[in-house]
Parts: sequence; structure tokens; C-alpha cells
Amino acid sequence: MKSRIPTAVVLFAVLAVLFAGSAQAAGPLTYADDKGDALGGQASMDIVSVTFDTRQVNRTGPKSLVFELELAAPPETGTHVVTTYMIRTVMNGCGFQSHLHRDSAYSHDAFFYMRCLDLFLPAEVTVDKNVVQWTISLNELPEGHRKGALGSIRASTSIDEPVLGYFGTGSIGWAEGPRPIDLATTKKTWSY
Repeated sequence: MKSRIPTAVVLFAVLAVLFAGSAQAAGPLTYADDKGDALGGQASMDIVSVTFDTRQVNRTGPKSLVFELELAAPPETGTHVVTTYMIRTVMNGCGFQSHLHRDSAYSHDAFFYMRCLDLFLPAEVTVDKNVVQWTISLNELPEGHRKGALGSIRASTSIDEPVLGYFGTGSIGWAEGPRPIDLATTKKTWSY
């Protein structure tokens, strides 16, 4: 009996070390991306950091889920080049993504999309200098998704076709997969 207790303690300690840092509980999750790694050196398409948080955005009501994409320079605008700024993740087992399309037929179109429910949700989007921020009230999320965790986190920027802005460098099926202008990923998960 004495030999099993130390073995269990050692096993628990090893597992704690292996999983430390892979999950982030309450509080914001921010991860960085290498500055200057965007294809073509376009600072307006170069992701510097990505942040997830829950905040009180309005004076009253519930907190909001907040996604922030920090770029090396302000996003493209007025160039007649369609650009997309996107964050994709998995929310409680459901694909969840935020989009901002600039200068397409759906100019400045911003939304959240839940793939498993085929559901578009309203997104408030603001651009403050070089930060794109999406917010949605936690009450706007479907009942089973108002608390949970985000995983498989991936932020990207792309240049898209000029009519609708839905197909481009980040979505074309190249043999190696999509080629966004910049891509920032993390293996961490975040609980909200």
C-alpha cells in the first residue's frame, strides 16, 4: 500500500506539469504572433496579437464575449481590395467564427457564425487604430453556449474576390491548404 501512494502522487505531478498552460481559466487569453510575418509585408494584414475576454461593454445588462485582433497597422479601407479579418475557434464542440469584410459588396460586413447550428449572430465591430474588436452579449448566444470553452483557435487575414468577399487567399483549396496573408494560432483553450 505504501508504494502505491507515492506512485499516484508522482503520476499526478507529471500530469499537472504536462497540462499546465494548455488551458486558461477566468480572465483574458492573449497570445502573440510574430510581427512582420504577413505575406507581402503588408502591415495592415499583419497580426500582432489576439485576445479573448468577457467584459461589461454596456452600462447595464450581461457581460459580452470580446474578440480582439491587433494588427501592425490599421486595417485596409478604401483601397478597393477586399480584405477579411477572421477568428475561427471551436466553442463547446461547435465551430464558431467572427468575420470582418472590408470594401466588398457587403462592405464592413461583420458577424459571428456558429457552424453546427448554421446560425448567424449579430456582432458589434469596432476598429480603433490597429485593433479590430468583435463583441456579442453572452445573452445573444444560444442557451448551451453562454458558458464554456474555446479551443482550436486560429486568427487570419486574407485578400478576397471583389464581389462578395467570401473566397480568397484564406479559403482557396490549395494542395497544402488555405494560404492566408497572415495566420496566428495557439494550442491553448480559454474558458469563459
